Amino acid sequence: MEQPKRRIALLGSTGSIGTQTLDVIERLEKVGRRFDVIGLATGSNVDLLVEQAERHRPRAVSVASEDAVGEVRRRLPDVEVHHGPEGLLYLSERDDVDVLVNAVYGAAGLPPTLAALALGKTVGLANKESLVIGGDSIQDLLASHGGGLLSIDSEHHALHQCLHGHGPDDIERLILTASGGPFLHADPESLASVTPEDALEHPTWAMGRRITIDSATMVNKAFEVVVAHHLYGVEYDRIDVVIHPDSYVHSLVEFKEGSIKAELGPRDMRIPIQNLLIDPERVDTGLPRLRFDEPLQLNLLPFEESRFPAYSAVLAAAREGGSALAAINAADEVLVYRFLDREIWFPHIAAGLAAVLARWRAEKKGEPRDRSPELPWLLEVDRWARDEARRLTFESDS
Repeated sequence: MEQPKRRIALLGSTGSIGTQTLDVIERLEKVGRRFDVIGLATGSNVDLLVEQAERHRPRAVSVASEDAVGEVRRRLPDVEVHHGPEGLLYLSERDDVDVLVNAVYGAAGLPPTLAALALGKTVGLANKESLVIGGDSIQDLLASHGGGLLSIDSEHHALHQCLHGHGPDDIERLILTASGGPFLHADPESLASVTPEDALEHPTWAMGRRITIDSATMVNKAFEVVVAHHLYGVEYDRIDVVIHPDSYVHSLVEFKEGSIKAELGPRDMRIPIQNLLIDPERVDTGLPRLRFDEPLQLNLLPFEESRFPAYSAVLAAAREGGSALAAINAADEVLVYRFLDREIWFPHIAAGLAAVLARWRAEKKGEPRDRSPELPWLLEVDRWARDEARRLTFESDS
């Protein structure tokens, strides 16, 4: 029987997740799965967007800047061209899109996620910030509009596999693995002098600049804890982290009776992407596999939270609720790029997050708490926190 087409809009098509998603689609089409790429969106990589459009023939594309619209229309005369936040919303809300793959960077990914879920679509989420900032609103939409949400993330994909056939009452705790980043064994005193180049040397994964720095501070792992909380309804005190430098065990679930189920796999994001696109099917598309003809190290080490104060700041914001995580996410983005631009030192990222959270408690905590924060308020807090993070000054640690 012929497989039905899955109609996809892909936001962030020229980034790492976007390009791998298109690779997976091509692989799946070779084994009989059918896709229709309705829309593609990029930030500024017009040349790659045009190349992707010529290969996948979308009906519409979107770019970040209005300045690029003319060039894209000239090079893709038969394709609708949109731009800016409105372009992302347009692709997300199209009637002929069944699945939105959201790989947009940062807070800009939240409005398209909300828009697609409000229409009952399925969202494949590589934009952690959507759930970090707007997790309560997303849960409200899932409950009221019947859409679907799956995370394109190795850790959450692993939890999804381990939890198949199990309900919330079966779970003792969720356990996320972390490589520990480039400074796992570093003397804390030495972190004051690390350079952006040092922090960008992730030991196991190739990722974008912000997420690589977030992995070094463990902010990214804290965001994954928040996402797991929203996806699986597990309280924060039942979500743990263990250090696994080899990055083959992607997550574990401990059940009430004491047994633990783990998901192992190669360090290849195309596996969770593929499983999202054809869930619950499984097919072989020639992706790499773990081999057992030589020793495979599966070391699991304790996570020392005291070594990662930025992680603690994010979890403190998560427990505050409201718009605290919107503030933390915005501040983190600014502080990471201030570090990359050599304006501040590496430890200032964690110190800055703690400072912005303290200011949020003083200035923003009085927001209404009887409902989920609405998008305009979350975006206002986002702008406020960015301004606060830009104004922060620190004593030199060098």
